[in-house]
Amino acid sequence: MKKLDLNKLDEEPIEVQQAIAFYASHTINKMRVTTEERYKYYSVLENVGLLEPLKSVVEP
Repeated sequence: MKKLDLNKLDEEPIEVQQAIAFYASHTINKMRVTTEERYKYYSVLENVGLLEPLKSVVEP
C-alpha cells in the first residue's frame, strides 16, 4: 500500500485531497454518510493505493 506524505498533500490531485479529507472527517467525527458518498471517496483512495479494498463498501 502507498504511503502518504501529508507535507506533500497539495501535490496530489484534487480528487485525492477531497477523498482524504472525507476519510479523515468520517473516521474522526463518525458522521453519517450515504453508501454512495462513501463509495465515491473510498474508491478514489483504493484506486491510488492509499486504502485497502473494503468488503463492507458496496457499489451503490
